[in-house]
Amino acid sequence: MTDGINRMKDETSPYLLQHKDNPVDWYPWGQEALEKAKNENKPIFLSIGYSACHWCHVMAHESFENPEIAKVMNEGFVNIKVDREERPDVDSVYMKSVIALTGHGGWPISLFLTPGLKAYLGGTYYPPVAKYNRPGFVQIMEEALEMHAKENEKVLTRSNIVIKKMLQRGEIPTTTSSLDWKPIEQSAVFLDERFDDAHGGFGMGMKFPEPMNYEVLLRNWKRTADQRSMEMLDKSLTQMSKGGIYDQLAGGFHRYATDREWLVPHFEKMLYDNALLVKLFLDTFQATKQGMYHGIASETLEFMQKEMTDSLGYFYASQDADTEGVEGKYYVWSIKEVLEVLGPKHGKVAARAFGITSAGNFEGKTNVLTNADSMEKISEEEGIAIFEVSHILSKAKETLLKKRSERPKPGTDKKLIVAWNGLAITAFSKGYAVLGKESFLDSAVKCSEFIWSEMVSDGKLLRIYKDGQSKITGFLEDYAYLIEGYLSLYEANFDLKWFLRAKELALTMIDEFWDAKEGGFFIYGELNDPLPIRPKNPQDEAIFSANAIAALCLIKIGRMAGDDAILKKGEETIKAFQGLIEEQPASCNGLLAALDTLLCSPTEMVFVGPKEDPAFQEMYRKAQHDYIPNKILVYSEGTETDEVFPMAQGKRPENGNAAVYLCQNQTCHAPVHSGKALENQMEKPPMIQVNIWDEEKSEKEMKTEQNSNFLGAMGQIFKHMGIDKP
Repeated sequence: MTDGINRMKDETSPYLLQHKDNPVDWYPWGQEALEKAKNENKPIFLSIGYSACHWCHVMAHESFENPEIAKVMNEGFVNIKVDREERPDVDSVYMKSVIALTGHGGWPISLFLTPGLKAYLGGTYYPPVAKYNRPGFVQIMEEALEMHAKENEKVLTRSNIVIKKMLQRGEIPTTTSSLDWKPIEQSAVFLDERFDDAHGGFGMGMKFPEPMNYEVLLRNWKRTADQRSMEMLDKSLTQMSKGGIYDQLAGGFHRYATDREWLVPHFEKMLYDNALLVKLFLDTFQATKQGMYHGIASETLEFMQKEMTDSLGYFYASQDADTEGVEGKYYVWSIKEVLEVLGPKHGKVAARAFGITSAGNFEGKTNVLTNADSMEKISEEEGIAIFEVSHILSKAKETLLKKRSERPKPGTDKKLIVAWNGLAITAFSKGYAVLGKESFLDSAVKCSEFIWSEMVSDGKLLRIYKDGQSKITGFLEDYAYLIEGYLSLYEANFDLKWFLRAKELALTMIDEFWDAKEGGFFIYGELNDPLPIRPKNPQDEAIFSANAIAALCLIKIGRMAGDDAILKKGEETIKAFQGLIEEQPASCNGLLAALDTLLCSPTEMVFVGPKEDPAFQEMYRKAQHDYIPNKILVYSEGTETDEVFPMAQGKRPENGNAAVYLCQNQTCHAPVHSGKALENQMEKPPMIQVNIWDEEKSEKEMKTEQNSNFLGAMGQIFKHMGIDKP
């Protein structure tokens, strides 16, 4: 370290750069630091976090900026700082170490390692001195140094016990049963037992979006017409979108809610949450046809375009929770501010709509905005026509958003993470397919092109792009989520290159990550740095397990390409974790989605004829009308695609007209040439018997009634004036 600037200055990660001025002699993860620890026989202090992590910032400010604490760190340890988003391999292994040591995990990770990289002491956040019922960081460092210096045998024994616990946690129970739908039904039952009937979501404490749970409920409803699954889904997504976890002004979801009611969020916004929730809301819109779902999805995609898209086309990783060191400062409002900005009449309407009170629902009498009173209720109780309420709220939202944009903004982590961009490509592709908005397709294509040109080297993926640099070898999740994105984009615009690229990446993924001994995929390849264990992580965490998405994609590619070897790999991935799926189904909902895909007969549609034909577009929209999770769409371009898609062979336009060839439930139908004819052939979705409240429809009906009353009254006035028509 020279002139108070450490090695972090040479990094591109916004999180690592946040620490470049620390008096701590930080090293990035790499050979220089690891060899120094071995050569000097020094313990390693490993700190793992990410740029949008509130408690990471707190610990940095309290401890890593403190010269006296930094002196202890520099003299006693080799200090390594890791951005978990750059290195999911390091994060995964050492999160498991934290859990093995303490029984729980979280960020920041603060671990002490032997020079051989085995954890022997540590936890998550430590205050500088003992408080919050936690030991102080200085106290923990002294204990770590003493253990390493005087109790080396004890340290080795303890670190080996940690490794043993981690390996035991990774063991997959054996099973002799055949694959069936039973674990999916068991997961739905388990989720029902944990369901919060009052507010939606699962459990009675803080609430996370957990899209993988709702994916399984939606699939269970589709296959069995289980109304309870639909009820849990609808209740949760409705409450989620009405709560403070959803940004009521700009769109987009915060990370999680700190309470049972989805009211007060942890304010960071992650790309992966928003991408996954867009897809979930669009799936639910297809299933229920309720306008709220497509509205939230559309607003969230527009937020991602405006605030999380680089001019080069890729998507940023996250936005911070903090502004000027205060969590949520950018997003909250006092009643005084709202009345000053909007005036008394409009301010009162907005306050009712957004749940703003003088007492506040957040710190310091400020308010997180929610979707509180409906326009219908405000209209009735305030005596204002609903179309005027609608106008007031539309204008208020616009005015408040403009005023908010003048505040200091939360920091944005502008690095590209290939895995998360793959999720975003899927979201935008589906957004175009379901909603028909061309800009959504443009966003998906531009991002996809950038990744292919900048993040593929010698046929293999890199993970991170920042400041013109592409670096770090890609991990399983980068391959799996990007493959899914490219498959979704192919089904959105039928450009064959996206399917071919998806298949190419799938074959590379198998070569790089497949466990030839026990099946399934390791999360990192042979070329990555050696770590104490090489995990597979079949269970879902904040997002779907990469093994689950890999299995889904391999099954789909295998079916589309008629490639039994690829299809078999998808099946073998599920079977590799079958014992775990049976034992803990609700922890493996991503794999259950893959299992459902494997067991269900796919719905196959082959499109032929000119894409610009209005009948082609009509049939495409009809194909996207209903929720069909195991749907395959291909476009036949003649002999070129016959070789790629065996299902397209022999399927040609009749008299040059657009047509669709549909196969479902192992039955193929005659080609059709209109959306109505395709609709008549398609299997009807299950009936929804749950009482889903359609607020949008209710407000439309009320507006229509009020407009009718208004016109009727005007008609009487005109009649008395001798005028026949208004």
